[in-house]
Amino acid sequence: MVSRREFLKSAGGFTLAAPFLIGRNLRLSRPSCVIIGAGLSGLAAAYALKKEQWDVTIIEARDRTGGRVYTHTMKENASLTCELGAEWVGASHERIRKLCEEFGLPLLDHRFAITLMRNGVVQPPGRWKYSPQAEAAFEKLKAEYKKYGVADKKKMDQYDWWTLLEERGFTQDDLRLRDLFDSTDFGESIRQVSAYVAATEYFESSPENEMDFKIEGGNSRLVDALVARIGVESIHLGKPAQEVRQKGGRVFVKAGGEEFTADACICTVPSRVLGGIRFDPPLPARQAQAAEELQYARITKNSVLYGERFWGAENFSLVSDVTSHYYFHSTKNQPGKEGILTSYAIGEKADVLAAQDEERRLRILTGDLIPLNERAPGLAKGLASYAWQRDPLVGGAYAIYRPGQWFGVRDVLARPHGKVLFAGEHLADWQGFMEGAIETGEAAAKALAR
Repeated sequence: MVSRREFLKSAGGFTLAAPFLIGRNLRLSRPSCVIIGAGLSGLAAAYALKKEQWDVTIIEARDRTGGRVYTHTMKENASLTCELGAEWVGASHERIRKLCEEFGLPLLDHRFAITLMRNGVVQPPGRWKYSPQAEAAFEKLKAEYKKYGVADKKKMDQYDWWTLLEERGFTQDDLRLRDLFDSTDFGESIRQVSAYVAATEYFESSPENEMDFKIEGGNSRLVDALVARIGVESIHLGKPAQEVRQKGGRVFVKAGGEEFTADACICTVPSRVLGGIRFDPPLPARQAQAAEELQYARITKNSVLYGERFWGAENFSLVSDVTSHYYFHSTKNQPGKEGILTSYAIGEKADVLAAQDEERRLRILTGDLIPLNERAPGLAKGLASYAWQRDPLVGGAYAIYRPGQWFGVRDVLARPHGKVLFAGEHLADWQGFMEGAIETGEAAAKALAR
C-alpha cells in the first residue's frame, strides 16, 4: 500500500519539497527571510533557517507567540495546566518528537479509555461497541484500502465519510455512533469530511489515532524553546500582515505600520485569513479561490477545574450525545487532588456553547455530567474557554477537507508565489496536528536553503 505521505511525495503533491531557487547573488551575502506568523510553522521555519545562517524576521499579529498552541493555567490552581489549543503529539509524529528530544522536553502519556454516554446511559470502556455488521464492514474497507492506487483514492475523496460507511453497510445507529466519535477528530460532522481524509486518519495512524502524548508542563514549552533559540529580537508581535509586495528580486512586507524587507518570505497564516493580505503581484485566481474554499473546524474547548477527580481513572474520557460532546482528563499524570476535565465541542455544538455567557456555559458543561456523577456541578471551581471559530486570526481550529478537496484545493494552496512560500498545518500530510505545522515550516525552510 502507498501511504498518504508516500503518495504525496511521489506525486509531488507537497510543492514545497521542490528546490526554491533564489538567485546566485544571495550566495554572496547572508540571505534573509520574512516569516509571517509566529505559530509552530513559522517558528520551525525560522529555527531551520537560522541553523543555515539565514537572517530571519518573524511578524506576528497576536501579542504572543505560539498561534494555536496555547497552554493555560487557571488562577484557582496555577499548579495544573491544560491546553486551550493544540493538544496531541502522535506516536508517529517524528519531527515534533525529535525537537522535544533536542530541547529536553519530556512527553507524557496522553492516551485515554473511552466511556460512552448516550441518552443519559453511561457505558464504561469495553461495555459499548458497534454492531457486528459495522465491524465487519469496517475491516473489509480497511483491507481494500491497503490495495488502493491513486485513482481509487481520488475516487474515495469524492465521498463524504458518512455516505461511504453507509454504502458499506453501517446501520443508522452505527453511523450516528461513528459520527459522535469521528467528529471529534475533524471538528465537524463526518457528513462534511472527505472519506479519503477520514480513511487515512484511521488506516494509517497510530492505534490511538495520534492522540498519544503531550509535552510535560504544557505544549507551549516547545514554543518557548524555539523562541529562545531564534531570539526574541527577531520576533515582532502585534504586527498583522497587510501587504506582500515583490519587486526587483526582493520581498517587502507591510505589517502593523512598518515595512520589512528580505530576499524571500514564508507565509504561514491560515487560508481563511489569507484574503486579508494584499499581494502584489496578486495571487493567481485559482490560488485565491482555493483559500476561500477551504473551511476550518468549529471547535470550542472548555476546561473545567474540579475540586476532586470524581471521574476516577486517570485515563478517563467520555464521548456523549449532549452539547459538551467529548470530555477528557487534561491533568492526567499531573499530581494533586483537583483536576481538569476539558470539553471538546465541535460544529454546531461548539457554536452553541460559545454563544452562552460564562455562568450559563459552566452550568451546561457540569450539568451534562450528572448521569456520570450527580456531584459534578457542585465540585466545579473554575472555567477557561476558547472558541477557535471566533478567533479572527484563524477562523477555526484547523482545516477541514470536504469531499473532493484533498487532491485539488490543497495542492493549489501549497504552490509558491514568486519568492513567497506557504506553510501551515492545512498543507501537511499530518494535517490538523502540530506535527503538520512543523513539517511544512521546515519544508519551506529547506526549499529556500538548498
